[in-house]
Amino acid sequence: MEETIATSEINITGVVKETINSLCGSLFDSVNNTVFPLLDDIVFINNDITEGSHLEKIFGISPSSGVLILANSLITAFVLYYAVRLFLSHLSGSKIDSPYQFFLKASIIIILMNESLSLCQFMIECTSTFSDFFCLLGKDILGKKISFITLTNELTKSLHGSFNIFSLNGILASTLYISSFQLALNFALRYILVKVLVILAPFAFLCLLNPSTECFFKSWLKSFFSLLFLQVIVALILLLPFAIIKESSSDLFHQLLLIGAITALLKSNQFVRELIGGMGIVANLQTGISGLKSMLT
Repeated sequence: MEETIATSEINITGVVKETINSLCGSLFDSVNNTVFPLLDDIVFINNDITEGSHLEKIFGISPSSGVLILANSLITAFVLYYAVRLFLSHLSGSKIDSPYQFFLKASIIIILMNESLSLCQFMIECTSTFSDFFCLLGKDILGKKISFITLTNELTKSLHGSFNIFSLNGILASTLYISSFQLALNFALRYILVKVLVILAPFAFLCLLNPSTECFFKSWLKSFFSLLFLQVIVALILLLPFAIIKESSSDLFHQLLLIGAITALLKSNQFVRELIGGMGIVANLQTGISGLKSMLT
């Protein structure tokens, strides 16, 4: 009787383990098939992010459409503000730009403002070129295409058999897959922020027209550059998991290094912010609000 009960308990435990492994395996297979391919599109951005009928309509295809018409209309307010300051300068004796200097500066800024989309595209293309360079360099050295899709295939091979969440390999693999999902959320936020900053570009250039609003342009430029430069850092960090897998991925030491490499991808934005400043991309409400505040201060 006791042997029968013990056997039943063993069978129930085995069924529970098999069910949990099956559910977790299906979940992580879904992450492999959806999240990792998506990461390649939202991390390594190029000029495709600025193309599309909706964004072009919002930005404006001419100075009299989209946000450009609002930016061009605000020029009148800046000119009136300068006229008031010029009048008061004669009363107070303060020094400001001469009308010739102001209108020359305004002419240059108006040109930059209306061509701000092309300038943003140039910065995006330069960043994309640098990240592609490191990915191609890694392909030449390691013999594999440096991408998140290739990485997930290599991680799947490193499991050496069926998925078991109750094993050390299963725990490590679970950590990698969960981290990849968080990585996708963070870079999806970055993808949206890049589009938002592109739309704000005309107003950022317009703020150069007045010394008291120049700080907005500096914050915009720093935030935009940091978000773009982030993918160059990601391309560099992404070389490490491939190098680790190529060397060995079966022992505990190298598996921990793999988790460390994925964690470095998650912390890449923090590294860029500490290096050059800019906006954060951690996908939660509080830090998102803090990132927007840091742009305005």
